[in-house]
Amino acid sequence: MKTSNKQEGHGSSGHEGHEHASHSHAHAKHETVHSASSAKRNWLSEPGRAYMLVSIIVMLVLLGVIAAMLLKNSGEPSGTGDSFTGDKVKVEFYVMSQCPYGTQVEDAIAPVLQKMGGGVDFNLDYIVRETAPGVFQSLHGDKEVKGNIVQLCAKKYYADKYFDLVICQNKDAANVDTNWESCGKSLGMDTAKLQACTDSDEGKSLLRESMQRAQARQASGSPTIYINDVAYSGGRQALDFQRAICQTSKHPACSEIPVCASDADCTAEPAKEGSCVNPGAADASCVYIDPVPVDYIVLNDAACTSCDTTRIVQASQNIFLGAKPRYIDVNSAEGKTLVEAYKIEVVPAYIFDSNVVETKSWTSSPDLGTAFETMPDGKYKLLDAVTGASYFVSEEARAAFYAAIGVEKGDNKPQIDFFVMSYCPYGNQAEEAIKPVFDLIGSAAEFNPKYVIYSNYGGGGEDYCFPGGELCSMHGRQELNQNAREACVNKYMGISKWFDFALEMNQKCNYKNADSCWEDVAKGLGLDVAKIKACEASEGVALMKADKDLGDRLGVQGSPTVFVDGEEYSSARSAEGYKQSLCAAFETAPTTCGTSLGEAVSAQAAGAAAAAPAAECGV
Repeated sequence: MKTSNKQEGHGSSGHEGHEHASHSHAHAKHETVHSASSAKRNWLSEPGRAYMLVSIIVMLVLLGVIAAMLLKNSGEPSGTGDSFTGDKVKVEFYVMSQCPYGTQVEDAIAPVLQKMGGGVDFNLDYIVRETAPGVFQSLHGDKEVKGNIVQLCAKKYYADKYFDLVICQNKDAANVDTNWESCGKSLGMDTAKLQACTDSDEGKSLLRESMQRAQARQASGSPTIYINDVAYSGGRQALDFQRAICQTSKHPACSEIPVCASDADCTAEPAKEGSCVNPGAADASCVYIDPVPVDYIVLNDAACTSCDTTRIVQASQNIFLGAKPRYIDVNSAEGKTLVEAYKIEVVPAYIFDSNVVETKSWTSSPDLGTAFETMPDGKYKLLDAVTGASYFVSEEARAAFYAAIGVEKGDNKPQIDFFVMSYCPYGNQAEEAIKPVFDLIGSAAEFNPKYVIYSNYGGGGEDYCFPGGELCSMHGRQELNQNAREACVNKYMGISKWFDFALEMNQKCNYKNADSCWEDVAKGLGLDVAKIKACEASEGVALMKADKDLGDRLGVQGSPTVFVDGEEYSSARSAEGYKQSLCAAFETAPTTCGTSLGEAVSAQAAGAAAAAPAAECGV
């Protein structure tokens, strides 16, 4: 069954209860007049009384017609969108009902839909995984799953006002699983009907269909947005959405868009800094000035094959329009002087002139300074934690570091260490993207799955941790146990079996039932269940402690975090991206490195790379 998502608008309506009360009041008034009429029949025989009564009746009828028109109109979104009959612009949102970025864009587009609803075909769907028939997993847990279902049930039964329910729930998104009842009542919805839908197979079916639409768009990051079938990556304010819609719409409201609502709208002269005067007003205008020139040094080591500076340089150019990079190698005379002067331990390093504090971005965003450290000469260096710099300048320090993490350079056998959580959806996507690389390269490289382990997570209690509270997993004790079981499979049965087991567990079990679900999965794959149990009982704690120690040394905080031959990977989370980085680490790459994996990326993994390349589970 495919439900219709086309709406004429989603502005605040909520008048169904009011209309019903008005009708009851009018009906009671009519009964009172009718019962009294016989007692006063003689009154009509007096001169002029009949004419007066007719006049009163006519007036009442007119007032009733006017009132009915007002009530009818009050149930629809106000604004020009109600009467627009031109071509609709298709807008698709794929979200998680508790994701703050998802609720942000929902709140932002609400006034646009209220104003232009007649010109927009708006669709709202949800990003989840079905781990078993009728069992769904969402990033923020079961409360989010229920919130998704409730909103879909409202969408089915109250298509004209379900988005009002969504906006109402967004005011307290942490309780999206329960606040729907008060929101629904305030909108005149039958909450018993919504409850029945939510708790039945009907609700699960609606969520499954919504999930499939999200998967068809390869949406894994919330929000993923499409406008007229084109991925949207622009601003997320109401005016941004209205502008994007108006690029292909002839809606009258498009002629009312102000020139700018904030400085971010003033981009007509890309080489200059724009400021919005009278933002949001009819006479709003943009003024442009030359940016403050800022020179900065990009200090790197040509020997580091994974030290890609493109991302940071591009971001610097976007933030500081007058920024001009100068590239210096650490092994040059000037590079060695800089390493000594600024005590540089790892590269790439980015050192900005002191006048960076005079730029518009710096003065208008005080928090920007927290990404830098002030150097003795007054210059500013981006923090290594911000840039992800991890390549040691000192050969001795580099050798010691590689030895500590098990990397042996020069052996023509690079390794990829990927830190995940067994039920972090972003980690699962990384696993699915790395699997085709393993299938292609095999034993020519080392594939080392590791697990992200915290101390005292969730207060260190048994819901998240092994006894003692020093080894914990973000999604609970069952995830921690599953981490240990997967580590056991890797240790005793090999990486090929690990991929089989981990990916099958991703599909068939979840963080709430892994302890009772895993055995059937293992048996189905022909794995030695008794051996896994014995290893989990006797070695599980030690295996997780080893992963935590290594993760702490590498500064791992979230899932996924990937290292290729000891260098942190920061490119696209796709099979082809991982393959290229791993192949570049060979002294002599195998011929299979010439095979493109561009078509081998799973839909879920591709969605992660396209929609949310930086998303992760972590603290």
